[in-house]
Amino acid sequence: MAVIRKNDVVKERPVIIVLYGTPGTGKTSLATTAESPLLIDTDRGFDRAVQRPDIVVTASQWEDIYNEEIIGKYVIENGVQVWKPGLISECKTVVVDTAKAMLDDYLSNYAIKMDYKLEKNTLKRYGLMGDLFKQFVSILRSNNSDIIFICHDKENTDGDITKHSPDCTGQSKDLLIRIADQVGYICKENNNRVIKFEPTDNRVGKNVAEIPDTWIPAYGTPEFETCMADIVKRVKKAIVSKSDAQVQAQKDVDNARKKLASVSTIDEANELIDIAHGLAKIHQKAFMNQMLKELGAKGFVLDKSTKKFVKNEEADSKGDVA
Repeated sequence: MAVIRKNDVVKERPVIIVLYGTPGTGKTSLATTAESPLLIDTDRGFDRAVQRPDIVVTASQWEDIYNEEIIGKYVIENGVQVWKPGLISECKTVVVDTAKAMLDDYLSNYAIKMDYKLEKNTLKRYGLMGDLFKQFVSILRSNNSDIIFICHDKENTDGDITKHSPDCTGQSKDLLIRIADQVGYICKENNNRVIKFEPTDNRVGKNVAEIPDTWIPAYGTPEFETCMADIVKRVKKAIVSKSDAQVQAQKDVDNARKKLASVSTIDEANELIDIAHGLAKIHQKAFMNQMLKELGAKGFVLDKSTKKFVKNEEADSKGDVA
């Protein structure tokens, strides 16, 4: 079992992106501008895309997707069992169009084939679907493939607010959004297509990379040809950057704790105040509480009026101790 230590540097990994929007907004066309895509076409819509990927798979059931030709298989070579990769080894990005057909139709029917009792037991059926789906995603990730799931837009009205979300049944949608690194809504504004990742009151989104609302370049331009590939790169870079920041934040708090343990003078105690304020916000409160407790045990207390540490007897004489 691999273990990532708290101070380990995390390398780039494959990412999962969900794109959804109304018909005619070019979801599939945008997805196929990712690096070396393989389109798993469950929506019979590949011929509507502006550009076709190198390999197109027309799927009508789960077995068409999860099979040896696509995923790969174990074979015996010279008496040794080895993994022979399928079509996904030839691509860098797997595009599923649409996720609803794959999850709600194909995978659901496959789960019932495995156990007919699951037709009425929806809770157990979704549990099995979740396990199979995670297994599928795990294989793609082990191949170092990025994954893009395409969904139609589903509108739900709550009072005066109309909320947009990926069109999948509740549990399938929850599973999809949970594993996604980035979720983007594609729509048209002023005759321009725009992709929006930031979640709001009226749309579902996920924006790990903090990408602002972005106009999608016109078809046929050099910018469009690499548009999705560029977005994927930004997401990967953001994930690594956040990880690097977390590593540095942990190193800073570890160093602060070492200084705290060695404090023996008032000056050293007061130096820790600036160190505490320089920590990442997520660590500040916990470290301040630890600092007050441990320095208090050493006879130092914080004077409210000066916001500085003083010896216990000095604070008592002032009658103003935190």
